[in-house]
Amino acid sequence: MKLLLQPKQRHVDDLLSGPARWIGEGGGRGCAKSYGEDALMLKRRGEFPGTVGCIVMRNYDQVRKYHIEPILRNWPELRPYYNKGDANIKFPTGGKGKETSQIDFSYGDNLQEIERRFRSANYYDIFVDQAEQFLEDELREMNKACRWPGVSGGKCKMLLAFNMGGAGIQSLKKWFHSHEYGEREDPADFTFLHVDPWDNVEWARASLAEDGLSDHDYYYQWTDEQRFQYFIARTDWGKSLNAEDDAIRNRDLLGSWESLEGAYFGRVFDRRAMLVTAHQVGKLLNYWDTRWMSTDWGKAHFCVSYWHAKANVSPAAVRDVLGWDVEEPLSIVVTYRECVVNEMASPDVAARLVGVTPEKERSALKRYFLSPDAFGERDSSITTAASLGKVLREAKMPQPERADTDRAGGARLMYDLMTESKRHGSGGGDVWLISAECPQLLAAIPVMMRDQKNLDDVLKTDKSSARIEQDCFESARYGLKSMLSATNSVPAQEQARRILDEYAGDRTTQAIRMQEWELKRRKVITRRARWRAQSY
Repeated sequence: MKLLLQPKQRHVDDLLSGPARWIGEGGGRGCAKSYGEDALMLKRRGEFPGTVGCIVMRNYDQVRKYHIEPILRNWPELRPYYNKGDANIKFPTGGKGKETSQIDFSYGDNLQEIERRFRSANYYDIFVDQAEQFLEDELREMNKACRWPGVSGGKCKMLLAFNMGGAGIQSLKKWFHSHEYGEREDPADFTFLHVDPWDNVEWARASLAEDGLSDHDYYYQWTDEQRFQYFIARTDWGKSLNAEDDAIRNRDLLGSWESLEGAYFGRVFDRRAMLVTAHQVGKLLNYWDTRWMSTDWGKAHFCVSYWHAKANVSPAAVRDVLGWDVEEPLSIVVTYRECVVNEMASPDVAARLVGVTPEKERSALKRYFLSPDAFGERDSSITTAASLGKVLREAKMPQPERADTDRAGGARLMYDLMTESKRHGSGGGDVWLISAECPQLLAAIPVMMRDQKNLDDVLKTDKSSARIEQDCFESARYGLKSMLSATNSVPAQEQARRILDEYAGDRTTQAIRMQEWELKRRKVITRRARWRAQSY
């Protein structure tokens, strides 16, 4: 079995042989972290015959697409040993006793699923890809299974590969950047390697061939700065990342820890509080509850649709389903279904929307909010909106309406909804819950960046390549802002406290935002007073 390792991947291999038990590998996008995990997992199973290792991602689709299929493609000799039903590969390692090593492919949407899969497991190594999508308690639960009988001295390894951003990035920052550990944790158990997209020669291979250069020239004759300059000047991926807005460039190209400070929802997104299973959704919603849909149209890029519902839930049901102790009925907004398609004509998109909507639910949907571009764009003799509407009408589903285009207002509404979720509705507003059936939305929210030119808005990052995160955010924003009242029903005192919390640490911005908020509030009060006076 031929294993080709790039220099940074060999560095990770050295760390796997070192004393640290927790190994972080983080930085920009496209650094060949996933391939490195595959190759090093195979290498270690050969070095330690008869052992079992595990590669983990958030859901099965991810682990299949980014690990199972690439391993079988890159090392086709392993195909006979792949067990699709158990999602593992058991293969002979050629040891003295002709031992069989094993690689398991695992996943988990929430802590309960992680506990179910790892509670009684034993793994010599656990490699977590896109570790930023996992919360600290989930990673710690996995680590409890990183053990092997008869082995000690930190030989069992937990490798966490991640990009900058995601629901769990603050825990990774704590361990691998600010070096904050628990009272009984040993700092020597943690080590970190920063990786960059230009560490991956595959992006530059075609250009190197054109220039008569080799991998050896790239890695061993050039400095890191020379590789960086070549990457952003001579590779498509490098040009794309380098052209992004500064906030995204710092995150995806440079892999900067400081880029995390620009996350719009960083202070309020709490995956644990917002995530619900499909089973919980079924227990929270009734057939009479208000339901609607939203779509961010895209033919040449991602077209993302969501299904939402709004309901009032009794304190008893809240305690039973969510485990929250509340005294009053809770108003919840649930985003419960996700549909992502790419490069589809509008009739096909509409057919997909009909197909994934249960027949009994179709007529219960009250409204359908569609991005405004679809009302002017055409992929036939009629507009995209009309084309979608024609198919939906036949299925007794609502006709498209122009979605609310207030980006800043929609982002603020989403921020407030997340704040309520984090506080379990204690502020008196609507609580937003997201089903595990919407994995792309859950992954997109924590990586949305704040627009430094307008701190109340989310940065629009569509300069170069299509970004599914942006499309997921837009579709959810259309659905929530268009359907829910634009009037903030949260008490004024609570609104003020949220502004102070959001800009904590930046007194200048805090003061500006408070002045703006007070001015808007006074204008609303004045308008209401005039209206009342005119009513008599």
